[in-house]
Amino acid sequence: MDTYKDIWYVKLLHEFPHLNFSFKETNSTFEPENKSYQESLILWAAAPVAFILVILFLASCCLCIQCVKKKPQKPPRTTCIRIVVAIFIIFSIGAIAVGFFGNEQVSKGATEFYDALKDTNQTLGDISVTVETIADVVERINGPAGVQALKELVSKSGSAANQTLGVILIQIEELANKTKTDIDSVKSDLPGLLLLKFSKEAVDVEFIRWIVTIVLMCFSLFILLTTSLGCYKKSRCLLMTSVVLGFFGLLLVWTGSGAYLGISVGTSDLCYDPDTFVESLGENKAEKDVIREYAKCQVNKGIPSIFQQDIKNAFSEVSRANTTLDKFINESLKFFPVANITRPVLFMRQQLDYAFGNVTSLGELLDCRTLHDDYTKAVEGVCQTALVGVALLLLMLPFAGICMIVVQCVLPRIWYLTGKRRGYRPVDDSDPFCHRPPPYNGYGTMEADRDRGGVGGARGSCTLEYYRDLRRSADELDAEERVPMNDSPPPAVSYHGDSSLYRAVINYYVSKRNGKEGNKSYDSWLH
Repeated sequence: MDTYKDIWYVKLLHEFPHLNFSFKETNSTFEPENKSYQESLILWAAAPVAFILVILFLASCCLCIQCVKKKPQKPPRTTCIRIVVAIFIIFSIGAIAVGFFGNEQVSKGATEFYDALKDTNQTLGDISVTVETIADVVERINGPAGVQALKELVSKSGSAANQTLGVILIQIEELANKTKTDIDSVKSDLPGLLLLKFSKEAVDVEFIRWIVTIVLMCFSLFILLTTSLGCYKKSRCLLMTSVVLGFFGLLLVWTGSGAYLGISVGTSDLCYDPDTFVESLGENKAEKDVIREYAKCQVNKGIPSIFQQDIKNAFSEVSRANTTLDKFINESLKFFPVANITRPVLFMRQQLDYAFGNVTSLGELLDCRTLHDDYTKAVEGVCQTALVGVALLLLMLPFAGICMIVVQCVLPRIWYLTGKRRGYRPVDDSDPFCHRPPPYNGYGTMEADRDRGGVGGARGSCTLEYYRDLRRSADELDAEERVPMNDSPPPAVSYHGDSSLYRAVINYYVSKRNGKEGNKSYDSWLH
C-alpha cells in the first residue's frame, strides 16, 4: 500500500523550539487542544509582528528627522537612490508573484484534502446505510410477512406440526437476530466522528484564508506601484502617500508572515506523525483501534481484524438461515400443501438473499485498502501540496517585507530631496536684463523728502532720475554706429509706443560688445 513519507522541511519546522508564555519548552506533538501547545504556536506567530513594530518605530523616527531637517538650497541628484528603490520594488513584486503561486498551492492541497475527506465520508456513509439496510431486512424476515406468517400457519396445523416446524422457525428467527447483532457491533465500532469533523467548516476556513491572502498581496502591490509612480514623477505627494500606506502594508505583510509561520510549525507537527493525531480522534479504544487499522493498512489485507469476525459470523448466519428455510420447506410437506406456504417462503427467501448481498457489500466497503487510499490522499494533500504552498508564502512574504522595509527607509530621504526648492540664488549683477531696484540715494530720510518737496516720495524721485540717466545714455549712443549682437533681443522687449527705455538698454548692451564684432547702427541691427 502507498504510505505517506514526510519531507525534509517537515522535519526542519518540527524541530523548531516550542515554548509557552513562560518560555518553558513544551511537547512538539500536534495537540491543538493543549493550552501549552497553543501558546507555543502563538509565540512563533507573534515574533514577526514584534519585529516589524520595532522597524516601524525606527522608520517613523527617520521620517520625523527628515521632516524637521533644513532643506538644501541646491537640489541634489536622486537618480541613484531612486534606482535602488526600483530594484527593491522589483524584488518585492517578484516575491509577491511567487506568493500568489504559493497561495494557489495551499488552495489546491486543501481541495485534495477535502476531496479525500469527501470520499471517506461517502464510504463511511455507505457503510452506515448498508448496516441499516441489513437491520431492516432482518426485521422484515421476522415480521408479519415472514416468520410470523409461517408461525400462524403452523399453529393452525396441530401440535405435531407445531413441535417440528416451530423449532425450525425459531432457529431462523434467532439466526436473523444474530446477524443483526453482528452488524450492529460493526456499526458501534465505526468512528462516526469522521463523518462530522472536518466537513464544510474546513472549506469555509480555507476560503477565508485564500481571500485574505489575495487581498493582502494585492494591497502590497498597490503600495509598490504607488511608490514607483511617486519616484518616477518625483511627486512629494505620492511619496508621502506611499510612506503612510507603507506603514500599514508592512504591518499587514509581517502579520501575515507571523500567521503563516505559526501555521507552518503546526502543520509540520501534524505531518511529522499524522497517524497519532488521527488515532486520538477516536472517543474510545475500539474507535482508536479501527482508525489505526485503516491508517496502517498492510499489503493484501482486507477487512480489519476488529470487523472480520463479525462479518464472518453474519455470512455464516445468513447462510444457515437459508439452509434452515430449506429444511422447513421439506418438513412442511408432511403437514400441509406447498401452496399454503409458497408466499411467505418466497418472501423470506428474497429477504435472505438481499441480506446476503448486503453483507457481502458491507465486507467490501469495510476493506481497509479503500479507506487507506483516501486517508493517504488527504495526508498528502495537506503535508505535501498545501505545505509546499505554505512554505513558499513563509519565505516570500518575509522577503517582500524586508524589501519593503528598505524602500520604506529610503522613501523619506527621496521625499526630502525631491520637489521645488525655494530660496535666493546668486545672480550676475552685471547683466542689464536682470531686475534691480533704483539707486537709493537718500531713500527713507527726512532730508531727502524735504529736498524733493515731499511730493512723490523718495522712490518716485529716484526712479525719475534713474530713467532720465538711461534716456540720456540712449541719446548719446544713438548717433554712433555699433556692432549688433548675433543674439535676438529678449522676448519680453516690446517696440510699440514709447520705446526709449528699451532702446537705451539695448544700445547699452550692444556698446559693450562693440569692439568684438565691428560697427553697425542700432537701426540696421534691429531690422
